[in-house]
Amino acid sequence: MRLTLGGVGPPGSTLHPERKPRERAFILPLLKRRIVYALLLGLGVSVFVTVSSRLGSLEGWETRVIDTFLFFRQRVPSPDIVLVVVNEAAFQELGERQPLSRRYVADLAEFLIRAGARTVAFDVLFKSRSVPEEDEALLALARRSEATGSGRLVYASLAIAKTVDGRERYETSVPFSPDLRGAFGFANAPMSPDGVIRRMAPVLPAGDGRFVPSLALAALARYAGFSGQDLALALMGQPDATLALPVYGADGRIVATEPVSIRTLSEHWWRIDFAGPPGTFTTFPSGPLVRLARSGELTADNPFKGKIVLIGATFADSREFYATPVGQMSGVEIHANMIHTLLSRRALLPPHWALNLAPLFIACFAVALLSVRLRRLWVFVAMWGIVAVLAAFSYEAYFRGYWLDFVVPLAGMRMYLGVSRRIARRRLQTAFGQYVSPEIVELVVRDGAQLDGEVRTVSVLLSDLRGFTALAEKLPPEEITIILNEYIGAMVEIIMKAGGMVIDLIGDGILAVFGAPVNDPDHAWHAVGSAVEMENALDRLNDGWRRRGWESLQMGIAVHTGRVFAGSIGSGLKKKYAVVGDTVSTVSRIEGLNSELSTRILISGASLEVVRDRVVVKERGVVNVKGRTQEVPIFELLHLAAVSPEMAGVH
Repeated sequence: MRLTLGGVGPPGSTLHPERKPRERAFILPLLKRRIVYALLLGLGVSVFVTVSSRLGSLEGWETRVIDTFLFFRQRVPSPDIVLVVVNEAAFQELGERQPLSRRYVADLAEFLIRAGARTVAFDVLFKSRSVPEEDEALLALARRSEATGSGRLVYASLAIAKTVDGRERYETSVPFSPDLRGAFGFANAPMSPDGVIRRMAPVLPAGDGRFVPSLALAALARYAGFSGQDLALALMGQPDATLALPVYGADGRIVATEPVSIRTLSEHWWRIDFAGPPGTFTTFPSGPLVRLARSGELTADNPFKGKIVLIGATFADSREFYATPVGQMSGVEIHANMIHTLLSRRALLPPHWALNLAPLFIACFAVALLSVRLRRLWVFVAMWGIVAVLAAFSYEAYFRGYWLDFVVPLAGMRMYLGVSRRIARRRLQTAFGQYVSPEIVELVVRDGAQLDGEVRTVSVLLSDLRGFTALAEKLPPEEITIILNEYIGAMVEIIMKAGGMVIDLIGDGILAVFGAPVNDPDHAWHAVGSAVEMENALDRLNDGWRRRGWESLQMGIAVHTGRVFAGSIGSGLKKKYAVVGDTVSTVSRIEGLNSELSTRILISGASLEVVRDRVVVKERGVVNVKGRTQEVPIFELLHLAAVSPEMAGVH
């Protein structure tokens, strides 16, 4: 079917008429179809990214983002948490002996209780017996503490995993003596694959609906007045049961207790809300305190009164240092940060699934719609604008104790752009075939093109070999194949270098277009320059063929500029990119006149109007084209009068 789409002429004439109603009626359905395809691709990408995120493939990126958020936070120390550490100096005073002297830690704890500490938690394991007299000193302290009903001591244990009915359950290690009474909590914490401690488990399942508490949770429960037995009973309840634990007030001090459900404590790993870098919490060395304890000196106004005090080791041989998002930190300070997290209730739990999915779908659909109308660069800019907005919301949610994920929407948008780019490349390769330069493909993918169909002004080049049929009758097929391949290879390379696209190979003829599918303001000049270079290349080929004993060949070329329909045509089984219209018919008629006029290159008046100052031509009359009422003036191209910088690489 032929499309006759107006006349030809230079810019400002009929080459650039206003878009006609029939063109708009053709383009609108294509635009709607592109929007539908883009939205469907956005939906598919959203579903894929959601599933990938649920499977943990994006967890590493999410972790890095939260780590970064920590560095933007100001230091938020808790005045209600104090550390007492057995440092290097104290360890040397103890003769560098491990396990630590039980009398030493008992004297230290008793001093802290007399000083008014609300809770004293040992980040020290008492697994095996040591010197009997020293063991007895610690057991005596435990009995006195329980007998007075103060219930202030908390001891560290280890959570040991076991498999029960195919599920992972935990039991805690036992102390060196059953007489060591008080509350116990496991001190081990999960470590990320990169060796960094970021998360905590407030409780772990022990089987039969029971849970075992962490050292941090047990310390807070002791602060709230729970005995070890009371805490164990509370953790045997249903998941919806609650536990009244201390909480921070607006001033960052412990002001009251608020209920927190066992489900909240057990269903998710809590992200540790580090109060700051190492050294954020108030810390005292143990040596001077033990000396004060043994001297009997104690003032009513002291830094331990009403506080949660953690005792731990920081000397090098203890190996109690671990990597955290804010730096290398001692184990006892990590537990202090866990207590701080529970007090602030900042679990960084995910919000309702719909609230996390909504930004993903909105972001993917927004990029999908923008990609239909904007160039890739502007889509990329818009994508990062969306990410900036989502990051700001996520940062605000982070401070409120939630993790509103913007990594997933970012991954979704980037995946959409990547997948759409791959689809576009494959579509181009299918539509264009191999006779288009990678640079053209890249321009189409980057800037977009109406591959489904559009009307545009282009320059069409048609070449045809003369005498090839007669030569084919004289030579064997294998030699004809060599000649034809060398000829087509040389001509196609010239066309592609000039930014043209080979539309079709018709026997020994070549149909090429300049100015589609990518805009080329100088398409007429590139087409004319390619025609001259093709003739020069044929002369070089003839020299080589004559040396091999083959006859020379002649070629006729025609160039015409005009309006065409350019786009993918065909059925679902076979499609190709083509140019159709009166311009193609005209260039075919012009090329046929080369034989009659004994010329090598003919160009139309429409092409000459664009390149007039850069070529030398000879008028060759006019040609009548079937279906046209106006005659087409034609000119023989003698040579180029000038070579532009763009054509310098071609000639």
